[in-house]
Amino acid sequence: MTSTPSPALAPTIAVLGAGRLGTVLAGALRAAGFTVHGPLGRDAEFSTVDLAILCVPDAAISDAAATARPQAHRLAHVSGATGLGGVDLSIHPLQTFTGGEPPEVFAGIGAAVDGRTDADLALATEIATTLGMHPFRVDDTHRASYHAAASFASNFVLTVLDAAEELANEAGVERAHLVPLVRQTVENWAASGAAAVLTGPIARGDEATVARQRAASGHLGDLFDALAAATRDLAGRKDDA
Repeated sequence: MTSTPSPALAPTIAVLGAGRLGTVLAGALRAAGFTVHGPLGRDAEFSTVDLAILCVPDAAISDAAATARPQAHRLAHVSGATGLGGVDLSIHPLQTFTGGEPPEVFAGIGAAVDGRTDADLALATEIATTLGMHPFRVDDTHRASYHAAASFASNFVLTVLDAAEELANEAGVERAHLVPLVRQTVENWAASGAAAVLTGPIARGDEATVARQRAASGHLGDLFDALAAATRDLAGRKDDA
């Protein structure tokens, strides 16, 4: 659920970048009561605003900031991996987007925020909270590890799920039959952490079954080996608990 922006921290906003996040964010900000221009192209001209939010690729932030600075009192970006650099504040919604989500998509998710000054951090926090997000501060020093965690939790999960789907298809099993297993695994992890809920042949020490799985993995063998080694380490932590 969103809240109304406070009068002291309710800026006019230009959203630069009309990709997935820029499109969704502009709609959500507008629905929350902010005065919003955009989403605009990253090089678009716009009337002077209190805040320009750069929803552009990381490599384009510096150039976009230089272009937007004369028209904005403050600049923000939405990158998870990039430090403040040439902007004043950052707001990174910890979520994956397709571009078609409603404004409510931000409600209840985390948001990594930072600001060059206390006032900048307060503004980042206010915007995140108004959209229903739960803000937490991540400074420049910890950006890389934070963003790597996000990649493990989302991008790499999809890589593993794609491998699972490929092997299931070879066995004549549809993706839909894997979905309840994936969902329950995530629920178990959310409740108790990975080590406490690990199951399967590696957790049981059934290396004969693991060997048969490895033999069936085909061109996915290297991925299987890497994941099996990491899972053995995880099983060891479970035994030490």
